[in-house]
Amino acid sequence: MRNPFRYGRIVKGENFCNREKELTEIHKAIRNGHSFWIYSPRRYGKTSLILKAFEKINKDIKTIYFDMYNIQMLDDFARKYSQVLAKELFDWKINIKTLSRRIGSYFQNLYPKISFDSFGNPSFSLELRQIESQADIETILDVPEKIGERSGIKICIAFDEFQEVKRIEPFIINWMRSSFQKQINVSYVFLGSKQSLMESIFASPHSPFYEFGFKMPIYPISHTDLSNYIKRQFQKTKLKINNNTINKILEKSKCHPHFTQYFASVVWELILEGVSENQPDFTKNWMDRIIASQSLIFQNIFDQLNQNQRKVLTAIASLNENDKLFSIKYRKRFDLPDSSTMTTTIKSLIQKDLIYKYNNKYQINNPVFVEWIKSIYTS
Repeated sequence: MRNPFRYGRIVKGENFCNREKELTEIHKAIRNGHSFWIYSPRRYGKTSLILKAFEKINKDIKTIYFDMYNIQMLDDFARKYSQVLAKELFDWKINIKTLSRRIGSYFQNLYPKISFDSFGNPSFSLELRQIESQADIETILDVPEKIGERSGIKICIAFDEFQEVKRIEPFIINWMRSSFQKQINVSYVFLGSKQSLMESIFASPHSPFYEFGFKMPIYPISHTDLSNYIKRQFQKTKLKINNNTINKILEKSKCHPHFTQYFASVVWELILEGVSENQPDFTKNWMDRIIASQSLIFQNIFDQLNQNQRKVLTAIASLNENDKLFSIKYRKRFDLPDSSTMTTTIKSLIQKDLIYKYNNKYQINNPVFVEWIKSIYTS
């Protein structure tokens, strides 16, 4: 039988769990032409969520998705973004001369070219040697608004991993703001997985993108929804799972979408193998299997941290509901440094993308890392 749980990829169809509230809010914002930004830790399902929202949005709104994660430099951004715009906003079924003329009118001075492969499939490229000037970048950024205005359509564009813009070319956000704020027919969604960088772009008064669009929070999927989802996936393969095992999966994953799918998939494999859930060490059995597969990665991460960073990570991993990280009692228990050093250390861990702040509490991004740290602390 095929494992019914999916992780490490975009989740679609029946593998997509709930998010009805978020989908409703996204659709409302897009229909009203509002721009917004979304932050959540990696593998939290942002990409799956926005693509699901785009899939279900009214057909009179054109949606475009662009991933910035693998963009190398400004010239690379200009070419790849232009290719996506050309593919999504032009009718490639019309006469090639008409198409070339239309594309040329929007990408002026960039020498747009349409070519064909050996199978007759057309492709778009820009022949300008180097695309780095503000004028050329703004020509590309203005294309959606010009098309929306002339065609009478509304457009929504999602930039995934938008914090990468600072690595690609920090000044491009100035050009983006200059272009985007004048656009009436286009709205934008900015997705990001690095808290400190996204906040520096959208929440810092010194940033050109300050207050450009509102922040849309993404919350963990509820315990009830995930519990029902796990039951349904097991039932599809005619395997049984008891409520205690489901509760343990969600306790360990903290209802993180990716890790819930990951943990449930491992549990499914064990039950398929005939391992009994009633064994007293069943939870330890499947958790050890998961930790063992990643322990070398975690050891390498830990080896690169200084002593204070290790102490703070260990303390955060051990936090219970009512524990306070900065309390004298807790600092004494883990031999933590003074408050100012703690604050500096926490900022460094956020910048390393190891922890994030949620509901005024610090959490480690990876629940498996939490369990690995606990095993080191208790050994």
